[in-house]
Amino acid sequence: MEISQPHNAGAVSASQRAGGDPFVLERSESLLVHDRRRGDAYRVFIARPLGEPPQGGWPVLYLLDAEGSFGTCVEASRRMGRRPDATGVSPCVIVGVSADTGYDMVRRQRDYTSPRQDAEPSGGQGQAEAFLDFLESEVKPLVSARLPVDRARQALCGHSLAGYFVLWALTARPQAFRTYAAISPSIWWDKAALLAGAKRLDEGAARVFVTVGEWEDELPPWQQAAPGSECVRARRQARRMVAGAGEVAATLASSLGASNVDFSLLPQEDHASIISTALPRVLRFASLDPAAPKL
Repeated sequence: MEISQPHNAGAVSASQRAGGDPFVLERSESLLVHDRRRGDAYRVFIARPLGEPPQGGWPVLYLLDAEGSFGTCVEASRRMGRRPDATGVSPCVIVGVSADTGYDMVRRQRDYTSPRQDAEPSGGQGQAEAFLDFLESEVKPLVSARLPVDRARQALCGHSLAGYFVLWALTARPQAFRTYAAISPSIWWDKAALLAGAKRLDEGAARVFVTVGEWEDELPPWQQAAPGSECVRARRQARRMVAGAGEVAATLASSLGASNVDFSLLPQEDHASIISTALPRVLRFASLDPAAPKL
């Protein structure tokens, strides 16, 4: 594993372009990490909470596709973590992972998908196992070397195709994380294999949060008359995101135990709009672990 020099994670504001200071996300850093096995570069963002770590170390949330949601997740965690008694969210380390090229559809298709029997083997898909290896063997040790973390309280979160990867990782290696959070998971990639894997899990092997937006099978009102809306509607009806997420959640509840699975249908949310609404719920679910110390 090769690591570049860290720099502060932040965003360039209009004031910077006009000569002012840039906006910086405090207590955070960004590292360029190379996968030793495949040679790919990933951007790893790390944000630490205020104060001293609890006995046993900080819990950790690993967030995929972090270039688009890291700041949102960190601010939600920090704001809610100030009052855990009121919000149900305890402070935690947020670790974001993204391809060095940003939101890269090609890399996502490759890293987040498992091999399918109906698809030809290709370097462009089906490398979920290699990406999970990277998270386990390189990203986790990097984080634990920089911060005191509780290895028994680690969560993995992803949206869309990354949400499928989260559920696949659960069925492939349930011991890799304590909590798995799938936001609008693309279960259609290989629903049959995912359901089969979910049925094989042992009771209490992990905790799972699954959520999907009300408008993911249909179009929200503002898209009804948009150009190309019929194609989008047909694709959504074919993929059946809402029904698929509910079916997988029900199967997981049967194997893991109902108390270990939370399924939420978020009203008035679309596949793209759901992330900022879902992340606070993910943080609360990860915090309210019955096996964790009381808040």
